[in-house]
Amino acid sequence: MTQREESRERRRRRRGPRRGRRRAVYLLPNLITSAGFMLGFWSITLSIRGEFEKAALAIVLATFCDMLDGRIARATHSQSRFGFEFDSLSDLTAFGLAPALLMFNWMLLPLGPRGWLIAGLFALCAALRLARFNARADEPSTKYFQGIASTFAGGMVAVTVWFIGWVGYAPPFPRPLGVVITSFFALLALLMVSTIPYPSLKAVRIEGARGYPALVALIVFAVVVLLNHEPMLFGLGLAYVLSGPVVWWLERRKPRDASAALEAGAGTGTGHDA
Repeated sequence: MTQREESRERRRRRRGPRRGRRRAVYLLPNLITSAGFMLGFWSITLSIRGEFEKAALAIVLATFCDMLDGRIARATHSQSRFGFEFDSLSDLTAFGLAPALLMFNWMLLPLGPRGWLIAGLFALCAALRLARFNARADEPSTKYFQGIASTFAGGMVAVTVWFIGWVGYAPPFPRPLGVVITSFFALLALLMVSTIPYPSLKAVRIEGARGYPALVALIVFAVVVLLNHEPMLFGLGLAYVLSGPVVWWLERRKPRDASAALEAGAGTGTGHDA
């Protein structure tokens, strides 16, 4: 073997492990996305069997997978068009179909056509929300989502099932409570396809030395939440759901208040000059 051939062989051997590591890094986000998809499918099977709290748990676990896969892909620079499209299909299963079937089998089944229409509306809005997100994928990212994210809406359905059980209620519900829960699920569906801005958790970054106290506080907060997860998760989720319409309404009032103040000032000035 000549010296040139030996040099080529050494370079090939050095590149081999690197390619293997690069391939493993590329596969890691897709494996996490696959786990989210399987958790969504597992939730569907559990809902059909009537194991609603376990079905809700599967959806909540899928939300963690959805938060991890994108962050890991960005951190390792392993983003790809395939991963982007696969993530959307996984989200539709875990946060569109699985929550819709959970709410239908949990409480909407006795309503007949009205029940499957409400559950179908949720799944349809999740699909439209994801399609709109994909269509705007090339636009610059912002700190706000347009409409509530399907991940959060699906997770909120699961947390609601937990919270209602924690309170001590179970289907069939009294009519007023049933109307409130059904209306809440319909509201989540409509918020997904709305244009109301919601803060994006992707904008939250904990980096550098200054980020360590915030990270410790976040871990302590997460432990506190998990110790009493049903009311804490529902309360935090409900606050986030309501924050969008409240902020949207306040922003719409600002121009009116400003114009009213200008008109009042102009009127006062005219009277003074006269």
